Amino acid sequence: MALDCYFKDRAGLIVYHYPINDSLHKSIFSRNFQAIGFPILARLKDYYNDHIISVDEIPIIINELQTLKPQMPEQLQNNIAELIDLLSDVRIYKIECFCD
Repeated sequence: MALDCYFKDRAGLIVYHYPINDSLHKSIFSRNFQAIGFPILARLKDYYNDHIISVDEIPIIINELQTLKPQMPEQLQNNIAELIDLLSDVRIYKIECFCD
């Protein structure tokens, strides 16, 4: 099961599709994840609810991922780096995440 995230521009067009696969999801949330330190990322913990991340929250989730990345298994740090790069694209206005 993946959490499908669609990175959209201001017009609502999909710029990127990024599936957060089960392995990455478990690595982020199964460890000693403290939701209080990652308020935006914590919303993605629940596979069974849809989530929207607004343009104002994008810098926050980038910061959260940068903080989390060194704590991740080495083989998944590239996934986090790729996600940070996609989130850093100035065209991104909104992120919609849905369970598949």
